[in-house]
Amino acid sequence: MAANCCGRLYNWWVLIAVCLNSMGMGLPFFSYGALLPYMSSLIYSTTGHVPLQALISLQPVIILMMVTLSGSIAGFLEYYVNVRLLNFILSVSYVLVIALSYFVESLVSLIIVSVIMGTLGGQINVCNVARLSEWNPRKSGAANGIMGFFMGISGFLGSVLCTSVINPNNIKPEEVDGVSLFVDETVLGNIRHIWLAWAGAVGILLLPGIFILRPPTTDEVCQQADLLSNDSMESVELIPRPKVQGPNYSIKQLFTQPRFYVLYLIIMILSLVLLTSTELYKFIAIDTIKDDAFLNIVGAAGSIANAFGRITWGLILDKIGTRATYTIAFLIQGPLTICLHYSKVHRWGYLANLCIVGFCSGIFTCIAPACIELFGNRDISLKYALTLSAESFGCVMFFMLQLGESKFGELVFLIIMGVPSVLASLLALLCFKKPKELPYESMN
Repeated sequence: MAANCCGRLYNWWVLIAVCLNSMGMGLPFFSYGALLPYMSSLIYSTTGHVPLQALISLQPVIILMMVTLSGSIAGFLEYYVNVRLLNFILSVSYVLVIALSYFVESLVSLIIVSVIMGTLGGQINVCNVARLSEWNPRKSGAANGIMGFFMGISGFLGSVLCTSVINPNNIKPEEVDGVSLFVDETVLGNIRHIWLAWAGAVGILLLPGIFILRPPTTDEVCQQADLLSNDSMESVELIPRPKVQGPNYSIKQLFTQPRFYVLYLIIMILSLVLLTSTELYKFIAIDTIKDDAFLNIVGAAGSIANAFGRITWGLILDKIGTRATYTIAFLIQGPLTICLHYSKVHRWGYLANLCIVGFCSGIFTCIAPACIELFGNRDISLKYALTLSAESFGCVMFFMLQLGESKFGELVFLIIMGVPSVLASLLALLCFKKPKELPYESMN
């Protein structure tokens, strides 16, 4: 009984450490939307040229792309490197890269930093998912939802830091060559300091995980099995005992499943809405809502909504399954992404619109649970990393479409971002029917 109690307590320590790790890992990406107009202003002040919006927003796109592409590296490294040592190296390197961004002065150096930052962040993310799956092996929607909640909250923290460090006096931007930019010397002088503030916050958040996160031992795995096999109150934990078992494909078998490619396309579409709502919310509204502090509040509120969406969709998925959850979320977020063009004329309407879109895009946290339900939890780190790589193609699409935004206009751009979500909703409804299940008693 004492051993079981210790195992259950360590489950919770792991969950806490993973949540803090996710918050630290997500802070640069989910806060970049608040930073983009400042970076445009900084580059204009040093070069004398107004940079293209697409080139400035390329940095968070690259970060997300590298997060999705590099995650599988950690899955392989864990076979050869001590997990705690790997976590320490990744955490320290991540903090150092963010801090060294203080010296960045050009678009080229920004791109290089973004590649490194995204590569490290992707490996930290996959390590977090792996530890969570190992210590909480059932009902992953709830566990991943809790982790995703804290990742979403990171955007709130980053936006607050942007306001307090860069523009505490809420100095308004000025129009330069048809673009709203900050030209005040105080604001421009404070922009570099945000990297040090972010690095300090990320370092504090990642610190507990260095000491806590590790795979469970064989004895601890057996203790979890004992807990899950009992029907007493002692067996009640975050993840209850299942009654059925679905498919459990190998990586080779995964590529023979049509549903894998459907899920891949849906995640690619999700990245379009995620990037639009987290990175472009300031650019979309800065010409009509000339209030930097309020737009930072919009970003912070959107991050909180996204955080609650992550945990809510995770809990919903556990109740009604991947098919219904994905159908509902994508059906709502598609039209409302297009509505951002119209709601920006009223500041509170824009805030509400962005919050609902952010809440729906919290479905991002259900990628791993969807993989488990549709394909099984065998080699889940690699399955998750492979599915997540779909976002890299979404990032490329987003960047190419944004390059053409100046030609076809903001409304058409938002239509292109929103309409595919309706298609994704239809695909989920038609293709994600529950797989044939086996009785729990026949698992072995």
